[in-house]
Amino acid sequence: MRFAGDHLRSKALLALEEATQECRYGQVPRTFAIRFALAYLWSLAPTSRKPFDEFWQALVQPDMWRFSSADRALSGIYRQLGIERDDEVGMAMRARYQDARKAAKE
Repeated sequence: MRFAGDHLRSKALLALEEATQECRYGQVPRTFAIRFALAYLWSLAPTSRKPFDEFWQALVQPDMWRFSSADRALSGIYRQLGIERDDEVGMAMRARYQDARKAAKE
């Protein structure tokens, strides 16, 4: 099965949305998968690396501002790509994580 460019871009952005939501609960391991998603997205619009670098740094930020920093950097990545960010995607991911955390406690 082949993926169109838009599908790959969407999947890379979803990976970053997921990592952003994980930032709510703690530091996020800077995996090769996240690194690849960032590199792929940057290759689509290689102008400023700033939002990509800020996202990478936000993942391991030790304080309570980690989510805000990652969220702001991700919004910058969307702007750089010329894509409007759909807030419902983030909200759906947040709900999914809340449900999973609740189920794990039961």
